[in-house]
Amino acid sequence: MIPFRAVHPGEVLWEEMKERRISKNALAEQLGMPRAMLSDLLKGKRDFTPDFAVKLQELLGIDAESWMNLQAGYWRNVKRIAEREAHQAATTAKTTAEPIIEYAV
Repeated sequence: MIPFRAVHPGEVLWEEMKERRISKNALAEQLGMPRAMLSDLLKGKRDFTPDFAVKLQELLGIDAESWMNLQAGYWRNVKRIAEREAHQAATTAKTTAEPIIEYAV
């Protein structure tokens, strides 16, 4: 089944941060990165890298492989959604481009 939208691992991390009551500033500091970069990751503007996943594993105890699987799943779903939308657009264009048959009354 193709999802309606792809969930970026940044959304999952944001939920984890809220659950643990970790602020963006605190996590950015612990990760040794600028807050703006962490914000981009949380908003899905940047991809999770293996190095970032390992840092999260060390800080949060969530397996790095899990983070990378979330990232791979995100891109897989982005592609599948784009393919579905392209197919729908092509189908719509085809049906609207079919000639109208006029009948003589």
